[in-house]
Amino acid sequence: MKRKVIYLSVAILLCIGIIYSCSKNTAPAPATSTANTNAQIQNFAFSPATINIKTGSTVTWTNMDSAPHTVTSLTGAFDSGSIATSGTFKFQFNTPGTYVYHCTIHSMMANATVVVSN
Repeated sequence: MKRKVIYLSVAILLCIGIIYSCSKNTAPAPATSTANTNAQIQNFAFSPATINIKTGSTVTWTNMDSAPHTVTSLTGAFDSGSIATSGTFKFQFNTPGTYVYHCTIHSMMANATVVVSN
């Protein structure tokens, strides 16, 4: 009787192991080339201060402060104009590079970056 229990236990464990190994998805998930990234303007700062994205991605900034702000590239690549409280600005980055931006209304809000890679 003890042998039957041992054999049955081993058989059950083997079945569980086979089922588990067959159920695992071993194929890698497909890479996405673009994504949407959210950033906040809060407490007179950009958060996150550095955003890393892939080419073709869109960043959406939301103004969480009670004062208006801008999201303005130092090179002129993009400029939101004045963003009111709860307002948003979206920009799609189609060219790799590092984009430094600031708020033209508040000089202390400077040197935030978006890093775009392939």
